[in-house]
Parts: sequence; C-alpha cells; structure tokens
Amino acid sequence: MIHLETKDVIKWWGFPNSTIINRNLPKTQIYPHMKEATDKHFLQDSVQNIYVLATLRKDNTNIDVYEDDKELYQEIQFLYVKTKGKGDSTKIYKMLSLLIPYPLVILTDEPDSFTIYTGRFEKKSTGYLNLANIYPSPVYQDEELQMVLHRISFINLPNQNMKVLYDGIRDEIATFMAKVQYGETVGHIDSEKKDKLDDLKKQMEDLRSNIKKEPQLNRKIDMQMKLKKLKDEFSSEINH
Repeated sequence: MIHLETKDVIKWWGFPNSTIINRNLPKTQIYPHMKEATDKHFLQDSVQNIYVLATLRKDNTNIDVYEDDKELYQEIQFLYVKTKGKGDSTKIYKMLSLLIPYPLVILTDEPDSFTIYTGRFEKKSTGYLNLANIYPSPVYQDEELQMVLHRISFINLPNQNMKVLYDGIRDEIATFMAKVQYGETVGHIDSEKKDKLDDLKKQMEDLRSNIKKEPQLNRKIDMQMKLKKLKDEFSSEINH
C-alpha cells in the first residue's frame, strides 16, 4: 500500500502554481449545507478527508470562461477525497457536486486503489449546475496514479476555454473506461459516444434476458433479429 500525499498528486497532475490550493476542506464546513441527516451520516462514515487540490479560473490561468444557454464553465475545481474504506465513491461525487457550484474533477482514494470522477453538467434557469451524468475512470492501483495523472495533466489538455478543457479531461476518462469495458480497439471517444455505447450495451443485455424468457418462437426470432441489429450498430460505433 502506497501512502499518497496531496503534494505528489498535485505535482503529477501538473497544475500551474497559480492554481494550487492544497487545502483541507473540513467536513464541519460542509454539514450545514446538507439538508438530509442521512447524507451527513454517510459523509461522516465514508469520508476521511477532503482536500481542494487546485482551482482553475480565468484570472489564474488566462483561460476564457464558457457560457451558453445550456452550459456554464466559470471555474473548475479539483478535489482529492480519502475514503474510510471501499465506500460508494459515485455517491460521494454526486453529493459534492450538489454542494459545490462548479464542474468537479474528484480523485477518490480508497484502500489500495483510486478512481477519478468527472461529470456532465447542465445549467439550470437559476444559473446553478445540475449533474446530468457521471463518468468514472476504471479503478486503478495506487502505483498507477502517476502515469494516469500524467495522461490528463494540465499541459496535455486543450485549453481554448474552460469547457474545452473540462471536456478534454472527461473525454480522456470516458476513453479509459470504454477501453476497459469494450476492449482496447475502442479509439479516443467523447462522453456522448460513451453514453451511446453504454445505452446500446444495456439494450442488448435487456433483449438477451427477454429472449431467454420468451416462450413463443415467432417473438423470440423477432427479438433475435433486433439483437442482431443492435450488435451491428454497437460494432459500427466501436470501429468508427
């Protein structure tokens, strides 16, 4: 088991000095903003420490803010969350995304392994962000962390504006996961294509399950034909 320190994570991730925070975020500061007692208990029981690693803004990066009718990227925050055990890191990401009004990249450190979480955010009429979907990396072993963070380090990302930069991180994470789920033949993909692959995969699994249960031969054959079309579509998406 490797003892990870935030200064190493920050160095490997390659944040510009002007963006580095490296400060503990006490859970006591978070509790007053949580409405549900069950959420407070979950945070208390599952999370050991939360650190703000870095914050990217226009004034410390010279990267432009992005805003349109559906999206808003004013600031990007990078957090490091040390869990108390093999907790539900996805739930931790959802919870913190509700409390922090910026697109988040969260590195969760569980015993002997870590996962990097990104999301897709939509702007609500109030100006706040709604988490529309979550994109976790594969579960990596601690000794792989330096290599993985280098691949999504600041100098390797597009930076025309904050949205482009965040999308660059998210798409790399989506590609990492797709290669694990669907094979190394998957090329570089964006999050929308990852969503489509996941949806096709789920449709195929549901159809296979229904085919096994279907007693009528003609319906079974019809469903098998639909499954063949889905397989072809899935294969086409993988190879393009």
